[in-house]
Amino acid sequence: MELKVFAFSVDVVSFVKSVEESEGANSTLKSLLNEANGFYSNFIDAEDSTGKYDKNSFYSESKKCAQKCLDLLQSIELESKFLNEKVDLIIEVAGLIKMIPIQEEL
Repeated sequence: MELKVFAFSVDVVSFVKSVEESEGANSTLKSLLNEANGFYSNFIDAEDSTGKYDKNSFYSESKKCAQKCLDLLQSIELESKFLNEKVDLIIEVAGLIKMIPIQEEL
């Protein structure tokens, strides 16, 4: 799971760079990048935590960041040449959200 979260964050960085080169930077893209980094960072912190409370807290924050990534991706209006990448990222993060452990499982 850790590798999948890392791969998603790398994919977002690549996507944002491609879009910025073509269409220019905007606040939504910067927010997407920040949320993807937060998603990965909180997930890693959860994996490294030894206490149940810390683990739950980091997983919860990770899930919030992932959901925010999903919302931002869905809100971005792009040229058609980026549509496939956008849809792939939406599918990827939606799948990851479902895989994040919930409190009852810990």
